Amino acid sequence: MPCVDNKNLIYNIKELPETFSVAAGDMLVIETDDGTNIMDFNNFVIGLDNTTFGTTITQHSTDINTMYAEIDTLSAAVEASVAQVTSNTTKALISLSALDDHGAQLVSGSNIQSVEVQGDVIRFNFTTNFTSAAYLVLPTAASYNGKSELVQLIESEKQTNYLDLQAVDISTKTTATSAVTLGFTLEVL
Repeated sequence: MPCVDNKNLIYNIKELPETFSVAAGDMLVIETDDGTNIMDFNNFVIGLDNTTFGTTITQHSTDINTMYAEIDTLSAAVEASVAQVTSNTTKALISLSALDDHGAQLVSGSNIQSVEVQGDVIRFNFTTNFTSAAYLVLPTAASYNGKSELVQLIESEKQTNYLDLQAVDISTKTTATSAVTLGFTLEVL
C-alpha cells in the first residue's frame, strides 16, 4: 500500500524522508509473528544477549567486582597499618613560654590529646594509650632560647596513657626559665 508524503506517493520504504535522531515519543515500525506494530522509542531496549559484545560487558562487570573486592582488602590492610603506626609512634612539638598552667602550647602532634603543666613537669596525655610503658623517648635537639639556656626535654615519668617531661637547661642541669620550642618522638620497643 502506498503512502503520501507532501502530496507525493511513496511505494518503497527507501523513499521515505530520513531522520538523524531518535527521541522518546518517536515510533519504530516492528514486524513480529503477530503482525506489524509500532513501538515508542522510549520502550526500545536491547538486552545483552542480543548484542555481539554482551560477554565483554559481563566479563568487565566481573573484573570490576573483583577489583572492588581487592581494593576493599587493600584498604583494610592500609587502615590496619596506619592504626599500627599511630599506636607505635607519637610525636609532639610544643611552644613553652613559661612553666605555668598556660605555658605549654601544642604546636603540632600526633596521638597527643592534651598538654598540661604541673610545676616544672609537662604532661602529654595520649589519645590512644600504649599497651605498655616500654617506649623510647627521642627528644629533638636542644634549642637555644636566647636567654643563655640550651634547653632540651628530658624524661620525668612515663605510663601507658601519658608522658611527663621536663624542659631543662642542659648546660646548668636546671629547669629552663625562658620561652623555647621543643619536640619529641616516641618509638615502641
